[in-house]
Amino acid sequence: MFSQTATKWQQKNADKISDYVIEKMDLNKKDAAFFSKVQLSQIVENANNIKESGASSADEKKAVYRIGYTNIKAKLEKRFGKKLASDLLKAANEARNR
Repeated sequence: MFSQTATKWQQKNADKISDYVIEKMDLNKKDAAFFSKVQLSQIVENANNIKESGASSADEKKAVYRIGYTNIKAKLEKRFGKKLASDLLKAANEARNR
């Protein structure tokens, strides 16, 4: 699944976001595991895409993150539906800003 193993920072960041979202949204174990896996995968993929593209400016990185957001949104919508996926992503943004 991963083209690269997650770094400690990536794992810690994904855990922080996932723990917050799982608790706030009261996800069951299966849904929590799925969310955690998708979250970590997207963090690693974003980092790989930034590295591969040589993105260094904020705008270049923002473009990579936008694509990543679209990818994770699609995965969450497929499993949870649009409304819950939207709520999960809002909670994930809250976690990032804490």
